[in-house]
Order: sequence, then C-alpha cells, then structure tokens
Amino acid sequence: MIHPLPWVDNTIRKALNSRTAAYTTGIISRNMDEYKSSAYGERRVVREAKRRYRRKLETQFQQSGSRSLWQGLRMITEYRSPPSGLMSADKSLANELNTFFTRFEATSSSANASSASTNGTIGTANGACAEPTIEQHPLIITESDVRRVFKRVNTRKAVGSDGICGRVLKACADQLAPVFTDIFNLSLTLGIVPSSFKRSAIVPVPKKPRPSDLNDYRPVALTSVGMKCFEKLVRDFITSSLPASMDPLQFA
Repeated sequence: MIHPLPWVDNTIRKALNSRTAAYTTGIISRNMDEYKSSAYGERRVVREAKRRYRRKLETQFQQSGSRSLWQGLRMITEYRSPPSGLMSADKSLANELNTFFTRFEATSSSANASSASTNGTIGTANGACAEPTIEQHPLIITESDVRRVFKRVNTRKAVGSDGICGRVLKACADQLAPVFTDIFNLSLTLGIVPSSFKRSAIVPVPKKPRPSDLNDYRPVALTSVGMKCFEKLVRDFITSSLPASMDPLQFA
C-alpha cells in the first residue's frame, strides 16, 4: 500500500483539481493560459505545504520531551503500528488470564487471613491485646496542594478501575480539591487507604506478536488517578525531610 506524501493536504488537492479542470477546458477551447496560471498556483501551494511540513518537523524535534521526538520520527519514517496479535477475545481467555494473574494474590491473601486476629486487636510483647490507636501524623494536606497536583495530571494516562479520568480531575480541580482534601487527610489520620484507591484494572499486554501461552501476556495494572495524586503528595512530604545530599536521581 502506497501512503500519500505527508505534506499533501486539502489545499493541494483543490489546486490539483483546479489544474486538471483548467487543462480540460484549455484543450477544448485551445487556450492554455488558464491552465498555465493554475499550474503555477498549484506549484506555489505545494511549496508552501512543504514549508509547513518542515516547520512542523522542526517543532517536533525542538520540543523537550520524548513523546514529541518519537512523533517526529514516525512522521519522517511513515511508521505504522503493527496489528494487534490478540486473535481471540472470548470469555474463556479472559477468565484464564484473570486466574493466572491473581494466583499470587490469592496465596498471599489466604496467608494474611490465617495470621490475622479474629477480634481485630493487636498483640503486645507481654501477650496482652491492645486496641489500635490513632496516632497524630505530621502531614496535613491542604486544598492548594491537591489543586496543584490535580492541575498537573497527565490527561493521556489510562483510567483506573474507579472510572475517574485525569481529564476530569484536571478540568474540575477547583471543585474537586476540597472533597479529595478531606478524603486524603482522613486516610492519613485513620491510617486506612480507601478500598477504591487500592483496586486496579489489569490489562493483558502481549509480549510477542502472536502470543500462544498465558506467560506471553504481561499484566499492566491501571490504578486510580486520584490515588496516584495522593502518592505524589506523600512522596513530596517524605523527600522534603531527606538530607540535601541525597542524589536527585534516586528513585527507590
């Protein structure tokens, strides 16, 4: 399949149609003056379209960011994404992948359930049981902090299991900041993370063009965008208390 030239747009197509019509009219009337004028205009439109395409490529490479760089390379090489290797999308495959991906989670949850206390108390060193207490935490999240992190949300990120997309958080940051501020501070005070924040949607991504086994799929967890914002606020608080000699590239 031959792809059209990347700089060809509607203006060039209109100029080509006008040139063709002028040529047909000139053959009939034996007067090619209109055709010559249309051909000159068509060449001028092509030159201008090439200039626009060149400026667009230069902008892609001058911008700071890997995404714009790769977009420019795809435009130059006319790269097309290969077709998906997922041949079947039946219900049985989804159930098998669900069981395969959650096999470790089921084992850990059963082990935690067997070791947890049935009455909800915490064991002490002398064997006595004490009720869990609420300790005062040093981190207090403000509405301005939540509003700031919401307005920096990348709207291209995938939506988590809660269905709240980043575009909503960014566009309605002023309205949602007070609500999420109360949720975040209450979570810090009680030491409990909301269950909706801990849920994730698992998406199977093929490791090879034509997967033939369950191991050929990589599980990608899509977590809540609101939880990611919460994690950023806690991370900023933790890193602010670290010494200045810490390597800025430290990530773990």
